[in-house]
Amino acid sequence: LGDSFSAVYRDRLMAESYIYHFSEHLYQKKLLLTNNNQADAGVKQMLERHNKEINEIIVKYDETKLTEIESNYFKELKKNLHDLVALENNYLENASNSTKQLFDQQFTVALSNLNQLSAIQTAEGKKLMEGSKKIISESTLLTKLELAILIIIGLIIQVLILASGSLVPKTEPRNHHLN
Repeated sequence: LGDSFSAVYRDRLMAESYIYHFSEHLYQKKLLLTNNNQADAGVKQMLERHNKEINEIIVKYDETKLTEIESNYFKELKKNLHDLVALENNYLENASNSTKQLFDQQFTVALSNLNQLSAIQTAEGKKLMEGSKKIISESTLLTKLELAILIIIGLIIQVLILASGSLVPKTEPRNHHLN
């Protein structure tokens, strides 16, 4: 049960938090590229900062326990993020509509991967919760069984004590003067 709760926190709740931070940084990057001048050095620095944060989150997310499907989506997300950075750099060097469209498409694919990873977190969290409920119900059943056995043993002991007293004949005190 403790392992189950630990897994919910470490591998599901924290992973969902990382997904949220991925999304936040991706949206910030998109806003920077959409609303600012590409030649601005501040934009490049902000994009680099977001990319650094994303790379740190990738390392943290990779430390969580991943299911096989989740691992596949995560590999795809890492590839998409790498491609997105390449498109950002290309867009910053040559601000063309075709590069912007490719960036937007890659951004949409990355968000789709994040949504899929988030759905996996929910499904896996539900499985862990159901497993925890099963463990609790089994524990409750065993506790009730132990209690019933203790009551039965107590009743048996009580019957033995009461029955043993009636098997021994009572001796009445004898009057020694009559002999």
